[in-house]
Amino acid sequence: MMAANIVLLSDFEQQYSVQTAEITARIGRLRDLDKNGRVEGIHQVQRLLVDVENLLEQMELTVRELNPSSAERSKYELRVRSYRNDKKQLDAELNKAVQRLKDNTDRDELMTYDNQISVNQEDQLIENTERLERTSRRLQDTYRMVIETDQIGTEVLNDLSSQRETIMRARERLRQADRDLNRSHKMLSMMIRRIIQNRLLLLIVAVFLLFSLLFIIYKSL
Repeated sequence: MMAANIVLLSDFEQQYSVQTAEITARIGRLRDLDKNGRVEGIHQVQRLLVDVENLLEQMELTVRELNPSSAERSKYELRVRSYRNDKKQLDAELNKAVQRLKDNTDRDELMTYDNQISVNQEDQLIENTERLERTSRRLQDTYRMVIETDQIGTEVLNDLSSQRETIMRARERLRQADRDLNRSHKMLSMMIRRIIQNRLLLLIVAVFLLFSLLFIIYKSL
C-alpha cells in the first residue's frame, strides 16, 4: 500500500514539474501577444494554476495515507509545502504580469480588458468546479484501484507461500522415499550375497561328498 502511494506521489511530482514549467513559460510570453491573445493567454494560465491547485490537493490526500511515523511522509510533507510556496509565487507572478499589461494599456483598452475578464469569470468558476469534481472522482477511482491491487497482491503472495510449503513437503517425502529405497537396495544386496555364499558352500560340500564316495568305492575294489 505504501509503495503504491509513493509511486503515485512520484507521478504527481512529474506532472507538477511539467505544469509549473508551462505556467512560467506562458507568463513570460504574455507581453508578446496582442490584446485578444493576452486575454486568452491569461485564461490559459489561470486554468493551469487551477490544475496545479487540484494536483497539490491530490498530493496532500495521498501523503495523509502514508504511515505518520515514516520518513517518507515527513519528506513528502516538506515537498508539498515547498510546492505550495512555489504555487503562490506563480500566482504573484501572474498578477504582476497582468498589472504590467494594464499599465501599458490605454484607458479604453483597459476597460475592454476588464469587461472581458469579468464576463468569463463565472464560466471559469463553473469549469474549475467541474474539473475539481472530475479530479476528485479520478482520485477516488485511483485509490480504489490501489486498494484492490494491494489485496490481489496479498492473495497471490499467500497462494505462492502455500504452494511453496506443498512443494517442500513433497520434496521431503521424496527424499524419505529415496532413503527407504536405498536401505531396501542394501538389504536385498546382502540377501543375494548370502544366498550365493550358501550355494557355494553347498556346492563345496556336495563335491567333497562325491569325492569321498568315489574314494570309498575305490578302496573297496
